[in-house]
Amino acid sequence: MSKKIYKIVSYIILMACSFILFSVSSKALTYVYITGTSVMFREGAGVGFRSMASLNDGDKLLLLKSEKVGGAGCDAGWYNVNYNNQNGFVCSDYITFAVEDNDDYRPWTSPKKAIFGGAKFISYDYIAEGQNTSYLKKFNVNPNSGYALYSHQYMANLAAPCSEAYNSYISYRDNGLLKLPLTFSIPIFKNMPEATKHPTDSVPKKNTTPVTDQEFEKKLNAEGFPESYKTWIRELHKSYPNWTFKGMQTNIDFKKAVEEERWINSINACSSCYDSPLKQTEPGWYIANTATIEYYLDPRNFLDLDSILMFEDLSYNKIQTASVVQSVLNNTFMSGKDSVDKLSYADIFVEAGKTHNINPVYLASLAKQEMGVNMGTASSGKRFTYKGSTYEGFYNFFNIGAYSSEENPVLAGLVYAARGASKDASGVYKGSISSEPVNSNQNNNNNNSSSTPNKNDNTNNVTPTATYLSKMNMNRKSNFVTNISLNTNVSSLKKIVGNDVTFKNSSGGLLGDSELLTTGSTLTFKNGEVLTVVIYGDLTGDGKINSADLLKMRQALLKKVTLQGAYQEAAHVNTISGSINSSDLLRLRQHLLGKKNINQA
Repeated sequence: MSKKIYKIVSYIILMACSFILFSVSSKALTYVYITGTSVMFREGAGVGFRSMASLNDGDKLLLLKSEKVGGAGCDAGWYNVNYNNQNGFVCSDYITFAVEDNDDYRPWTSPKKAIFGGAKFISYDYIAEGQNTSYLKKFNVNPNSGYALYSHQYMANLAAPCSEAYNSYISYRDNGLLKLPLTFSIPIFKNMPEATKHPTDSVPKKNTTPVTDQEFEKKLNAEGFPESYKTWIRELHKSYPNWTFKGMQTNIDFKKAVEEERWINSINACSSCYDSPLKQTEPGWYIANTATIEYYLDPRNFLDLDSILMFEDLSYNKIQTASVVQSVLNNTFMSGKDSVDKLSYADIFVEAGKTHNINPVYLASLAKQEMGVNMGTASSGKRFTYKGSTYEGFYNFFNIGAYSSEENPVLAGLVYAARGASKDASGVYKGSISSEPVNSNQNNNNNNSSSTPNKNDNTNNVTPTATYLSKMNMNRKSNFVTNISLNTNVSSLKKIVGNDVTFKNSSGGLLGDSELLTTGSTLTFKNGEVLTVVIYGDLTGDGKINSADLLKMRQALLKKVTLQGAYQEAAHVNTISGSINSSDLLRLRQHLLGKKNINQA
């Protein structure tokens, strides 16, 4: 396919005397633009203050402070700006950030440029080309895509859409966005098997939800959904009746699609997912076998609550606010401000999404997957040498250009980010440099190697919370704490951390020294952070693993009870995320029979 030519809307930064002035002591000015009509420029932060001007789409303002302030009439907060030599305030809902743009913002010499540039790349090259869901970015099976079928895939990792969807689900759930009228586009293949299963599962996932809403059933029929799809969608509709489900008829034979995807996908940490002899794509990553590809390609396996967002349209929506994005970024190096522009990462993602019409929650989730929770090579701006050239001060939050075929994909991606940069007198390509330290445990893998979403967020000793967890030999997994042995009492832990950690039961009461930690207990740290205890297999929250937990899991599988939060996580004794299934039940039985203990890590 010939290279497409896109209409590029460039932001032009006002420069005195038509050239940029550099000053050691001054910071680069940040400009913002109005999106909307009749937007009030007010004397103070609130609708009660006098309006000094009515602004319209494209009007340019100088940002005076990066922090938003509260005020009546704008839940998202007000920005302090300068317009026509007057200082005032504008509601942040109508503000978009300007970034100097010479095609795609490259060289990416700051986190803001890298995020804006990556957002533009993904939006123009994928979203606008019919690969407008997380699933379609991975598996290009849209017959109306601008690219050939099975080509132009964003990542090699088969499990990436699951991870992206789960991160978005957590954010949507915690911010009450699941009740909104979301729309999902779900691919339908020809000649699909009755079911497919993951190689680690003993039996396929099953659902037999009956018809209860005749009008909704007519809509499903009109969309062409087979019964094997409808039984799952009915279950979602029961809880979220305002969601819309659209069927995408691919007109592709399922077996043919699996064959086409056979050699362009890889996965890690799953020995039963590979064939022998192993074919390595990157260290620790291997070509997946047919059964694994069938499982991840089959949309029916992900028509449950914590995976369905892989089929959500990735276009921008104003419901995707900075507070929602912040929930994705908490407990990562992106939880605060970036080190170059001194702007909130959450705000940067939102503005990038607004500017390039792409879901900022998705952007934040993708960056979290690519970068990991700790700062590393692609997010620090630190110096590196690749193929004989030295670079410093470049960023690539989505690992764009980090192809698996490169000898070091991450560094190859940073070379892509540095395109257009000039060498200094010493021969080094120079950008902007972060003052924050690099953590060598950053993911930085173009395969999106976090195939176990929210289960690898183990921070190192870089915060007080992580320090205490390390002392107690506990692991952090999102907002949960694990790796706790059965019958662990509070007294044994206080000997290690003293009174710096407060231990409470699931009802919020203080635990006595002789009392045990159980699923649902909480640990409150000196910095105010609260984490919830998960003991895998303890579904009832009594700190034991017994027949009562087995009964609870059976009830959950039969949809008689719903497990939530720490109790849902505790049920994942064999699976890593998503809905619990029969393999979890079998694993719990094995533990009770003394055949194989449950791993608490």
